[in-house]
Amino acid sequence: MTDNLNISGFILAGGKSSRMGTDKALLMFQDKPLLQHMIKRIEPFCDKVAISGQNSEYANFKVEMIPDLYSGCGPMAGIFSALKYSGSDWNLLVSVDVPFVNDELFFYLISNIGEYDCIIPEHTSGVEPLIALYNRRILPVVEEMIKSGDYRLTNLLSKLNTSYLDCNELIKKHPRLFANINRMEDYQSI
Repeated sequence: MTDNLNISGFILAGGKSSRMGTDKALLMFQDKPLLQHMIKRIEPFCDKVAISGQNSEYANFKVEMIPDLYSGCGPMAGIFSALKYSGSDWNLLVSVDVPFVNDELFFYLISNIGEYDCIIPEHTSGVEPLIALYNRRILPVVEEMIKSGDYRLTNLLSKLNTSYLDCNELIKKHPRLFANINRMEDYQSI
């Protein structure tokens, strides 16, 4: 499906889930854990899929796990670790807690690969840097930011040649496309 593009996929599951109170990746969604759902969701678009996270229970999903190479840096650590591990130029990084992302979104992102450092969905409510494509060449920038103590993804994107893709039409078709499960009430509403 990636038309000879070598794309690695990483599910970002290394968060503390502090607002949820339990590991979000293991919550059930459509009769399977969210993590398994996300693996199946991105597999058709990626030559290789791995989990950026450290919970020993993730081994049950038979997908390689990538530990964070830096701790206490939030999603920036997951992005860095995934890109450092990857053997692909382009990498699809998707947070485990967005169960309604779909093939149409992934096709849209991949079809816009060009001379960019990253491809980020954008809509009237903001940007989605944890459902995006990143080129491995940004590793030095990410590492420099981590070492300087700047973990803000918006600051990272401002330093890169970022392509922001307008996803408002996709949201009209799929209103919950970027719905994110952070709290138990979010989970109960799905």
